[in-house]
Amino acid sequence: MISGQAAWPSCSARGRSVVKPRNDSFFIGDQLVWRQNEDKFRMHRSRDGLMAAVSDGAGGTGLFCGAWAETLVNRLPRRPIVGIGELNRWLDGFCLSFRSDYAQKAKSQPVKHTKFVREGSCAALAVCWLTFLRSRTVMRWLGYGDSQIMVFDRTGPRPVLATSYPPNLSDLDRTPALLNWKDLPNKDRLSTGAVTLPACATIVVASDGIGQYIMLRYLALHVPGTSNSKMAEEFSRLAGGDSKFGDAIRAHRKQAQEPFSRLLESLRQALKSDRAFLAYVRARHKEGLLANDDATLLLIDIDTTEHPQTASLGSTG
Repeated sequence: MISGQAAWPSCSARGRSVVKPRNDSFFIGDQLVWRQNEDKFRMHRSRDGLMAAVSDGAGGTGLFCGAWAETLVNRLPRRPIVGIGELNRWLDGFCLSFRSDYAQKAKSQPVKHTKFVREGSCAALAVCWLTFLRSRTVMRWLGYGDSQIMVFDRTGPRPVLATSYPPNLSDLDRTPALLNWKDLPNKDRLSTGAVTLPACATIVVASDGIGQYIMLRYLALHVPGTSNSKMAEEFSRLAGGDSKFGDAIRAHRKQAQEPFSRLLESLRQALKSDRAFLAYVRARHKEGLLANDDATLLLIDIDTTEHPQTASLGSTG
């Protein structure tokens, strides 16, 4: 944990990443390979802000997806990436070197090398850049794929979803676009934007499984009219669908109700250690509320009303 005095709003940030509750394996040729946690994250504090990023390596396609996800978060600039042109220029700075390095690593195994060259490496990416000003915090974000960003407004009696990426719940029920060193990104699947945060806010940056859990929990716990009306409508419509996503919504509806503020607090406590976070993920999976997937969660609490102004940053990879 790093803490100190600074001329910015009170800011507390924690992040953890754990392997899926029930691990599995696959074959490359005749070789049995156990899946590793291919989620990567990064939090970086600057003099006047904070960058938080999650990249979810898509282990089901391509090779070296975890390494690609790690490259994406480690190469992120301190200034926001705005638009497809900037995204392309940023990727151009390291795509070829990544391909060269990892093609060399796979060279001695022809099957592995062929798969890498043919399929590349895939990962989702969600990033937020926070700029701390005297009386407010501005968040700029980038999203590509199914990793998620949520902002909950805590200025009222209970947290309210203020901003989210992806913007539509139905986006979580379709095949995501992913960043791949061998392909140009699709401008229609890139999302960027900026928002001034509420005076008291909680920002969530998460890989898809646990991000979906938090979003569905929020929607299941709020009566109609108290949450984003479009998402509430989608929530009800998708609940009737014959899909895994529909099954997930129905499971959340059946779960015992509790204030969403209590759920956020339970997540804060779970993020205090890897062991606590893994136990939380396993428990929610056992309840049928969380998919069997690697789980990465960054939780950032902002308060512009607190004095003196402080900042703390804690993370464990």
